[in-house]
Amino acid sequence: MKSSKILFKIHSNTAVITLNNSKILNAWDSEMRNKICEIVNACNKNKLVKSIIITGSGTKGFCSGQDLNEITNKINTKIWIQSFKKVYYAIRSIEKPIIAAVNGVAAGSGFQLALLADFIITHKRARFGQVEINNGIASVTGPAIMKIFLGMSKTIELTLTGELIDGTEASKLGFIYKLTSKKNVYSESLKIAKELESKSPTAMMLTKRNFWFMIKKDLDRAFKQAEKIHKISFKSKAPQTMSQKFLNS
Repeated sequence: MKSSKILFKIHSNTAVITLNNSKILNAWDSEMRNKICEIVNACNKNKLVKSIIITGSGTKGFCSGQDLNEITNKINTKIWIQSFKKVYYAIRSIEKPIIAAVNGVAAGSGFQLALLADFIITHKRARFGQVEINNGIASVTGPAIMKIFLGMSKTIELTLTGELIDGTEASKLGFIYKLTSKKNVYSESLKIAKELESKSPTAMMLTKRNFWFMIKKDLDRAFKQAEKIHKISFKSKAPQTMSQKFLNS
């Protein structure tokens, strides 16, 4: 599957995946998620690849979440949810280190994408948040992921308000590995990738396998619940109506 919205290269032993939809802050659709899933799974099998960096094109967005154009028309919610499940599981279960080089907005499922990486490198003006509620979309898998890394109280706050926090506040909450200057986000990510590549591949593989074991049951339950809730949500037409209103504004 070819997609101009997803760029891929291997820099020495580091695979770099770039979301390339900068006009809408690298919002992604099912095709993009499936392509990333395909690449991550291939990297996991490729012995030449020792680490992965995920980033966004341009200077303003890492991934602003769901491309609202995809959900304004008739949508099969089960297939839609599965596109998230496949890519999230691929990213979290890969047995090599994976780094999110967050160069701008990481919102909604883009925020979840960043959290699922092993390390987040960003700058103080980047923004993070769970914004689905602002577009009439119920949050199910997002809070399940956020609870693991942020705790229940902050998860509730960010999910129900739909507010964005900056890189400085995100760093204080503890889920940012390194805060650097905007221009150095990618170079710092590459530097850290090379440091991780020097670790024992066997120890890395087994440790990452155990991390996946620790959270998989929580995600399994969240995705089962997501299918039920989004079926009700989309039947109400609230996500489609509010998303179209946003696109028209």
